[in-house]
Amino acid sequence: MTVTEVPALPAAQTLPAALRTTQQDRQLAQFNAFYRTETRKLTVFLVNLGATPYEAADAVHEAFLTLLPDKWRTLEHPGAWLRTVAYRKYLRQATDRTQPTDLVPDRPGGTCPVDLVLLTEQQKKVLAALGHLPPAERQAVVWKLDGFAHEETAQALGKDPAAVRQAYARGRKRLISILGLKKEATPGE
Repeated sequence: MTVTEVPALPAAQTLPAALRTTQQDRQLAQFNAFYRTETRKLTVFLVNLGATPYEAADAVHEAFLTLLPDKWRTLEHPGAWLRTVAYRKYLRQATDRTQPTDLVPDRPGGTCPVDLVLLTEQQKKVLAALGHLPPAERQAVVWKLDGFAHEETAQALGKDPAAVRQAYARGRKRLISILGLKKEATPGE
């Protein structure tokens, strides 16, 4: 084969054009729906872990780029995978950060990540309290706030489920103390 020749498509891509278009449209619609639902959740997740809305938005978009074009369909738990990757992208930003000397211009087009993370006064208090937790406790609490079970969190973070449960319990106890709340008995936590 010469450089100008086009290689033959794999067997999976040699479907009839009408069927391939319908399948591609369906897959694109599924990804778009996944993107729309997860972008805001993931941005809030990273803000709860200490990122600014702009840092969170950058990390979320970088994480989605690693998910494309086809990886998202092959993952068993794409939401957990995406949170793990986005958190790592955020942590790498902290080491790569430089202080700009000029004013940073407003972003052209798109949406402002601050619009995705409009917080009530109570949410701001919780966010400030989360900042006082040690990293392991903060991670456990934030993953739980995002709707993940301790076992899912442990699997995503590569930790023992008992360690995640204990970090969550300690973090929850500290949050209750920091926020000045009365501890109410809740079964299963």
